[in-house]
Amino acid sequence: MKRRAIIGLGISCLLASCAHQGSSGMPDMAWSLNHAEGEGAKLAYGQPQSDNVLIMMTCQPRSGQVLVSMTAPMDAPSDAIQLVSRRQNSRLAAEATPGMGEGAAYVEAKASITDPALASFASTGDLSVVANGRKAALPVRGPERGAVNGFFASCRA
Repeated sequence: MKRRAIIGLGISCLLASCAHQGSSGMPDMAWSLNHAEGEGAKLAYGQPQSDNVLIMMTCQPRSGQVLVSMTAPMDAPSDAIQLVSRRQNSRLAAEATPGMGEGAAYVEAKASITDPALASFASTGDLSVVANGRKAALPVRGPERGAVNGFFASCRA
């Protein structure tokens, strides 16, 4: 339940914003890494120092497994999370539950860190989410690269 509470914005917001901005992502959004005792590593893309998170990846140390969480519109197919990194495209089987906001669903998918899109993201820093046929870039900028590297290093089995 804690993961749900921190995902404050939906992927629909990201897709709407990116449609106006090209592929540069949303302003004031960044990747951040947190380690919480008992909860493992958390890599999130959202507004720094806030609960407005668009997508979150969590893992237990050395588990080799990642839980990808995000919100999506209720009217969008929510049986999968589609991630793209360079030429790698992964469709992760997901479970959806009603989200915190009206018309939103909370979507979670488990994947191995060796999943093609996640492995490409770990090595290149390039990641996009696809929803309703629209692709939204989640850019890794400068010092954020250390957060991405740290997350995947923590997760590796």
